[in-house]
Amino acid sequence: MTSEPGSDGPRHGRSGPPVRRARNRRGLIAGRVVIGLVAVLVLTATGWEWSIKARADQGIADRSVQAVTTDDSNLATPTVTSTTVYAPENILLLGSDTRSGANNEPGVSDGSTDGVANSDTLMLAHISGDRQHVTVLSIPRDTWVKAPQCNSWNSDTGKISDQPYQIKSGEEWHVNWAYSVGGPQCTVKAVQGLTGLKINRVIGIDFAGFKNMVDALGGITVNVCSPIVDSVLGTVVPTAGVQTVVGDQALSLVRAREVIGDKDSDLARIRRQQVVLSALLQQVTSAGTLLNPTKLDAFLQAFVQNTFTDNVTIDDLVTLAQSFGDLSPSKVTFYTLPTVPSQSDPDALDVDETKAPAVFQALLNDQPLPGEPAATSAAPTPTVPSPDPSAATASSSPAPVTSGPVTATAVDPSGVDLRIVNSTGRPGTASTVADELSAYGFSIPEDNLVATEQVADFAAVVEYPTGGTDPAADLATAATVAAAVPGAVLVPVAGTAGVRLVLGQEFDGTVRSVSAGSDITGTVDPSLTAPPVDDTGAASASQSPVSSLNSTDLQSVNAGQALCA
Repeated sequence: MTSEPGSDGPRHGRSGPPVRRARNRRGLIAGRVVIGLVAVLVLTATGWEWSIKARADQGIADRSVQAVTTDDSNLATPTVTSTTVYAPENILLLGSDTRSGANNEPGVSDGSTDGVANSDTLMLAHISGDRQHVTVLSIPRDTWVKAPQCNSWNSDTGKISDQPYQIKSGEEWHVNWAYSVGGPQCTVKAVQGLTGLKINRVIGIDFAGFKNMVDALGGITVNVCSPIVDSVLGTVVPTAGVQTVVGDQALSLVRAREVIGDKDSDLARIRRQQVVLSALLQQVTSAGTLLNPTKLDAFLQAFVQNTFTDNVTIDDLVTLAQSFGDLSPSKVTFYTLPTVPSQSDPDALDVDETKAPAVFQALLNDQPLPGEPAATSAAPTPTVPSPDPSAATASSSPAPVTSGPVTATAVDPSGVDLRIVNSTGRPGTASTVADELSAYGFSIPEDNLVATEQVADFAAVVEYPTGGTDPAADLATAATVAAAVPGAVLVPVAGTAGVRLVLGQEFDGTVRSVSAGSDITGTVDPSLTAPPVDDTGAASASQSPVSSLNSTDLQSVNAGQALCA
C-alpha cells in the first residue's frame, strides 16, 4: 500500500510494507530487546540447575520460530584466518510489536489495535572466538537498508507463506519494516544484507516479557543522570540519582524517545537502553540473583514464556557459558551503528559509509572494536564430556603443568627463536629491548617484533610451548629469556611456536646478559595470561582492534562501568 502523509513511508516514494503506527510507541519495543541479552547470559550460567533447565528448555521449545537462514548471497567471507579455539557467533536480538493478550494492557501498549507487527531497535550480539568479548551493536530502527527478498508471513499465526513479498528493484526500507513483511526470518535477511555477517541464533521478546522479567528481579537499580521527562510519556523519573525502577516505570525509561533536553531522540534513547542493560547485567549476575533459586527461576521463566527463538536450546547456551569461563559484565560492550541524518527523509537515518563498513569488517574478522577492554584471561580449553562419566579414568587426565620455582641451565642466546610483543602502551619498546638483547647475544629479526594496542597489567611474561618432544629443553630456552629480563614470569602455552617475550605496562626497561651454561632460576605461573599472539608473530585476529577506527569514531558503553542513564 502507499504510505500516508506523516507515516514512515518507503524511500523515494516506492511502495513499502504495511506499517502504520503512532509515533509515541516507536521506542516501546526496545526495552524488551535490551533485556534479551541479559536473559541469554543468565540462562547460560544456570545449566547445572536441572529443575530450572528443564522448565526453561520446554518454554524455549514451545516458542521456537523459523528465522535463521544460510541461503543468502549477502554473506561476506572473513579476510583474516581465525586462530581461536572456538568459532565466533552472532546472535540477533529483536523485539516483536504485537497487540494481543498481555501486550495490549495499559502501560504496555498505547492502546492501538491496528494488528500490525513490527520490530524496533535491533541488537546484534557478536561473541568472540576467544570468548573474551561480547560486542553488542545497536541498529537504529529508522536506518535505511536495501529491501531483502522475503516471503510474506502472518503475524497472528507466526507462519511464513510460500508467496514472496513483491519489491521493486533498488527499493529501500527502514530496517524494522522487514519484520512486518516476513517476520524474524526477513529481519535476519535485512541485517545480514546490511552487515554481511551470518546470524547464528535469533532471540526475540515481547512487551509483557520485559515487565515480567524486571518485576521478577524486584526491579532494576539504576543511576539516573537527571530527571527524565518525556513529552509523550510524561514524567518517567522525577529525580536524579541511584534508585530502583519497576515494571511500567522501567518500561518507560527504555522506551522514552521524546525526552526534554535530548538533542537526538532515538540515539539518546539507545544509549539509555545500553546503560540500563549494563546495570541490569551487573544485578542479574550478582550472587543475590544467581544464588537465589526462586528469583532466578522466576526471571528465567519470565524470559522463556515471553520470547521466541531459533537455533537456541539450553544445552547450546550451557556449552556457550562453559566456553566463556565466567560471565563478567565487563566482557560486554555496547556500540551503536554509525549513522548520519538521511538526505531523503528528515526522520530517517542513512548508514555512515565512512565508519560502518570498518565496524562490519571488524566483526566479520572477529576483531575487537576500539573501547573494548583487553583480554584478562585465556579462553578455557574445550571440555568434551564422556558419554558415561563413570567410564572416565585417571589415565585420561592430562599431566599437570609445572608451577612455581624452577631451575635450569642457560642455553646459547643466539640459538633462541624469540619474538617480542609490546603490550606496554609505549611505542618503540619492543625495538629498544630487541637492540639491547642483541647486544647480549640474542638474534631477533625485525619481523619478530609485534606491537599490540592491548596494554597488559604485568611487567613481562615469557610464553613457551608445551607438548614438545623435549619439554626440559623448551623450559630451559624460556628460562634463558626470563633470566635476561628480571622479573619475567614463565608461562606455558599449548600450541605456541618458539618463545614469546611479552612486555607489559609495568616493565621498567631492565635487561641483562645471560651466559650459556650458567645455572638460572625462574618462576612458572600457568594462570598468568598475556594478549594472544599467533604463530607468525602477528597479533591474533581476535585480539587486534581494527586499525581504521579509533575511540572517537565509536561511542561505547561497557557493562562493567558505573554510568548514569
